[in-house]
Amino acid sequence: MSYKITPVILAGGIGSRLWPLSRKAMPKQFLSLLSDESLLQSTLKRVISSRFNPPILVCNEEHRFIAKSQVSEVVDDFTLLLEPEGKNTAPAIALAAEYAVQNGLMDPLLVMPADHHISDFEKLIARLDDAIALCEQQQLITFAIKPTAPHTGYGYIRQGEELSHEGCFKVVEFKEKPAQTLAEQYVLSGDYNWNSGMFLFLPNVYLNELNRFAPKIAESVTKAAEFKEDLGFLRPNNTVLSTCPSDSIDYAILERSDKVAVIPIDLNWSDIGSFSALSKLADKDPFGNYLSSQGVSVDSDNNLLISEADHTIAALGVTNKAIIHTHDATLVADKNALNKLPELLKQLTVSASDKLTHHQVVFRPWGNYRTLVESVGFKVKKISVNCGATLSTQRHQHRAEHWVVVSGIASVRVGDDEFELSADQSCYIAAKQIHRLANYYHEPLVVIEVQTGAVLDECDIERFEDEYGRNGHNS
Repeated sequence: MSYKITPVILAGGIGSRLWPLSRKAMPKQFLSLLSDESLLQSTLKRVISSRFNPPILVCNEEHRFIAKSQVSEVVDDFTLLLEPEGKNTAPAIALAAEYAVQNGLMDPLLVMPADHHISDFEKLIARLDDAIALCEQQQLITFAIKPTAPHTGYGYIRQGEELSHEGCFKVVEFKEKPAQTLAEQYVLSGDYNWNSGMFLFLPNVYLNELNRFAPKIAESVTKAAEFKEDLGFLRPNNTVLSTCPSDSIDYAILERSDKVAVIPIDLNWSDIGSFSALSKLADKDPFGNYLSSQGVSVDSDNNLLISEADHTIAALGVTNKAIIHTHDATLVADKNALNKLPELLKQLTVSASDKLTHHQVVFRPWGNYRTLVESVGFKVKKISVNCGATLSTQRHQHRAEHWVVVSGIASVRVGDDEFELSADQSCYIAAKQIHRLANYYHEPLVVIEVQTGAVLDECDIERFEDEYGRNGHNS
């Protein structure tokens, strides 16, 4: 039987070990860390060929607009399933499997995290026929990575007897992230490989195994899989899904099933789970420094210097440091101490939790806005409105706004007046005035918005009309 393969891309992670670049509102899969493409976009490009069906993506509802924006730049045909909250990989994959079965997509599912780096994915492509043959025997296939060195940050898979297909093995056991000495033993034995988090299986086989070993998850997802379309997204029944237990595919199924096989592959792979991992992959100068576009260094070596936008980091006589600068936070660390970043984040949770959550750029169905400056009594935003998009008709009780058009043509309503503004033109909206901003033209619209008032919160939005069917304060 000839199969196509349906990619399932899991885009719900957070990547807290890359703080302050990665935040809850802007996880690492949406960041451009190693190229001009985000990690999500690079993942998508690996599975664009006649061999693959259009991808199914599972992401957190909070990130739906940025996910759709980035995916749309790479592929035209895709499905975006939304989770109201992260429940780990077992339920996320089950949602995709339920959707596939409901829509007659009985081909194997290739499950991949959205935030990994792989430079030679063609090696995995070359093993798909062997993996599919095992799928036909009702096996769940995990692709493992042949280790290049002892690593304490990865889980390991111990392989057993070789199966009928060369280079394919039964799985004996899964091992947690080991201590250094144990990791060295694993690598020396030759029987252990890194757990990559990439899998291939038939959707009905996965759902059957889930029902065997994690029936509460299976029952919750089956009941929740009443997908409803909303602005190009598919939403499950959130009320039902909220009661679903949280568990990984490893714990829920793979460590318990007798139908699991492993295919080790010698991939140039990284989960980019830390700045140490990022530093190893990034291009460096002759002194071992990674410098973002604005970085300069003298008498410095083995440093990781990353800054957002136009901020310059200048390093003088510095060795083995990670200096990460963003719009509202700067991390300075000895690279040997980066494994203690979670301890630092625990302190931030108490003293400045918004620094773990918020991001300068916020995505909406009509485009995005970036907060440029904010202080007591005023806030300045850069608003980018997509072609043909319209913000809601709204008003604010506590703030006034001044709009200045930078590029494009703004179609504006203020009270009963409707007019257009082009570059260098502006208008004023007093508090309590009903207003609307739209872009009816075929070029992006960029507006600088200056807010003034005692309350400059996104909650101060009263909507009257909204083509996206939203209520509340997410403009």
